[in-house]
Amino acid sequence: MRLFIYCADPRPEASLGRKINEVLIAQGEQVMRLCCFGGPIALAHPKEMAQTFAYMTDQIRFAVKCFSPEEIVIVGHDCGFYNHFVALKGTSVAQKRKDIIVVMELLKKRYARNDVTVRAFFDVSSEDCIKFEPLHQNTAKLAV
Repeated sequence: MRLFIYCADPRPEASLGRKINEVLIAQGEQVMRLCCFGGPIALAHPKEMAQTFAYMTDQIRFAVKCFSPEEIVIVGHDCGFYNHFVALKGTSVAQKRKDIIVVMELLKKRYARNDVTVRAFFDVSSEDCIKFEPLHQNTAKLAV
């Protein structure tokens, strides 16, 4: 079983839940979802989003302890939730990608002993094509 962490943005151009279902989840696959506005970005900005950070970490800890997911999948996008925080307003898409990589590395370190694989993707879909870019630690260096 896999745990997906992503933003709840319902706008058609975002709609990560629908896109994830269509591209990243196999038909009939049972998954867990941790979805809220801003999604994983709170894990990259614990000071600015302290309450959401605490909520997310508690939920992930519970999921790993009780349901033993084989994989945690973090999905980011050009999220508008950044603009609700003065310190994060105007964050570039390149920085948003880096934030998802930060989250991936944080969860890899935190859950390494639980044999949980952690992967990350960034939504680069167009109007006519759903596409997720896989993110890796070295992607941050390329996305400057």
